Amino acid sequence: MNSTFEVELQTVREYFPHLNIQDGESTHYLRGIIDIPDDNGNIVASFLIEIHASPNYPHRYPVLYEVGDDIPCCADWHKYNDNSCCVGVEAEEILRCYNGITITEYITDIVIPYFANQVYKKQTGEYLQEYSHGTKGTKEFYEILMGTKNTVEWRQIIGFAFGIIKHQRNDRCYCGSGLKYKKCHAIVEDKIRKIGEDQIKKDFAQIGLL
Repeated sequence: MNSTFEVELQTVREYFPHLNIQDGESTHYLRGIIDIPDDNGNIVASFLIEIHASPNYPHRYPVLYEVGDDIPCCADWHKYNDNSCCVGVEAEEILRCYNGITITEYITDIVIPYFANQVYKKQTGEYLQEYSHGTKGTKEFYEILMGTKNTVEWRQIIGFAFGIIKHQRNDRCYCGSGLKYKKCHAIVEDKIRKIGEDQIKKDFAQIGLL
């Protein structure tokens, strides 16, 4: 039983009254309707969902399920055969949850945008600013994080992040941007260290860089 998740369940309904606490086999979970508003606050779609605790919550996302059969269970729709939803890249999740996340934050920042993008895809046939599913999405994440598609430069940045070479914060960054190190790759390296060597190795193996 995840005690943090259990305690937070009591406050979620203040913000999302259509989500109800349900009894599970070993813990409680949320089940109900989540409404998706447009830019003017008008409800454009509603989805039947469940939110369950994950083993490492609050330092990893809870598990989201779409159980109303409004989204196909396939990779193109970022939904698995067990109705669980792929809401992002694992490394990005680690960064987002590094200092912890609440259920309310998760619903507001992750769940609603996920379903808003599903609505957009139903209307247009494609996602809006969404990572691709699987390996391609992982590669896209690192391209944005590193600021380059050059994987040789990725290795250099990671080497600096976990290596013994230290840079002075006010020195010019080694990348040649002309910026001070503290305002350039020091920020990237900090994120890399938060993601962790094990996850980096796992992701690079998935991409085919190991």
